[in-house]
Amino acid sequence: MKIAHVCFVGLLMAPPLWAQTDAPISAIDWLSQPGLAPLSEEPLVVGDPTRGAELAEIDVIELDAPVEKTYGLIPSKISGIPENFWTDLDPRMLRQILNSVPLSGLPAADDLLLRALLAETLGDETVLNTRVQALIERGAVQAAYSLLGQAQIQSQEGFALFAETALLTGNVERMCRQLNLSRHLSDNEALKVYCQARVGSWSTAELNFFTLDTLGAFPPTLSSLLAVDLDPELADSLGLPNVEPNQLTALEFQLRAGAGQPVPTQGLPLKFVPSDLSPSSGWKTQIEAAERLGAVGSLPAAQLLERYKSGQPSASGGVWDRVNAVQNLDLTLADPIIDPSDELLAFWTLMRARGLAAPLAHAWSPMLMKFDASGDGDDILFQMQVLSRSNAFDFEPTMARLQRINPHILSENYDRLMAEFNQEIPASLPFRSANMLRATGLITDGLEGNELALIEAVALFRAMGLTPLAQQLALEFMILADMR
Repeated sequence: MKIAHVCFVGLLMAPPLWAQTDAPISAIDWLSQPGLAPLSEEPLVVGDPTRGAELAEIDVIELDAPVEKTYGLIPSKISGIPENFWTDLDPRMLRQILNSVPLSGLPAADDLLLRALLAETLGDETVLNTRVQALIERGAVQAAYSLLGQAQIQSQEGFALFAETALLTGNVERMCRQLNLSRHLSDNEALKVYCQARVGSWSTAELNFFTLDTLGAFPPTLSSLLAVDLDPELADSLGLPNVEPNQLTALEFQLRAGAGQPVPTQGLPLKFVPSDLSPSSGWKTQIEAAERLGAVGSLPAAQLLERYKSGQPSASGGVWDRVNAVQNLDLTLADPIIDPSDELLAFWTLMRARGLAAPLAHAWSPMLMKFDASGDGDDILFQMQVLSRSNAFDFEPTMARLQRINPHILSENYDRLMAEFNQEIPASLPFRSANMLRATGLITDGLEGNELALIEAVALFRAMGLTPLAQQLALEFMILADMR
């Protein structure tokens, strides 16, 4: 294996002053990942026009109500997301569609959705709350908390989300002060007792708890946890039932931890997982949390790699085999004299099916791109390079090689897909949430076996003026589609 002397300048952006350095997802760190496709219409290859997929009409709604404010963590001129991106759908319809979007698809589609959720865009409180809920479900709780911090929270729905993100990120003081001053913002009496004990009057918290508990206001588990919160000496005799993952609230999660009976996050929704990234968690726990978040794009690739490298495994099997595979490949890629083929095979075998090959390829991009992957035995290296920085490759030759490597993917529709790319499609559809979410849903259908849906998604993205992104999605599909 030869080393190719290639210089490549990636997309690098300096973090602004307001960037959250300890966030489970940092808007700018995430945006700086080298695999991120540009959104502008700059096709890498223009071929002869041929007939492609037909575009169906998409119904959108122009809202009559005036939008109230711009919310977001990434400036529009950096994100490439239109300021009016989220205002084309009725808020209730937007919520319904976002709730149906899978947590993980192709990396470029996941990145685009996160970029849109974090971008500075217009919307009323309902739209903001919908974006925040989508971030929470993806485990990006620090970003959700920061986004809500830009709003004047005046509704119970908005405050419920603010309280949830505050509890999940450990930022309870500001939330509790607001609740103590504006108790109408919540009907959650347990949360009110919790906040009175934190930043209010302890005696008032005790009085309210015993009064409400006598009236049967709290379920038995919550009653026991609040009692221990007010009197820690009761913790030794505390017996708790097993947790129902989909019923667990952020308040109960924190109260159980405070009572000395923390809930393991394995099997819990992603919103609880960032708590395991804390330095107080064991290394194995941190790695497993980073893997879950990294697989859906909610943890920057560099942070995922750093978790793997932050210790030396003393055991084997399971997570430790993955740690060894990552560490061995990391050391090998750093030494241009060593042929990384064996380490790449071990890594690829363990990590690809877990959805972790792409984010780690992003983290290793500068090292991966130093190697010449033109040989017949370099297929894994080549696929890792494409995942790490797809816009460094000419599209058509790269697709042709990937089709030879993975002939079972798009075995009947490869030519039709390439014909779609060769067709000249004017940017005739607005780059707005309705069109983007429909295209994202079609990507999911493609991953589930409907290859024609992938071709329709490509046509939609191209009609929105996003040919480079459509090309990146096609390349990723050729590498990752058979994981499901």
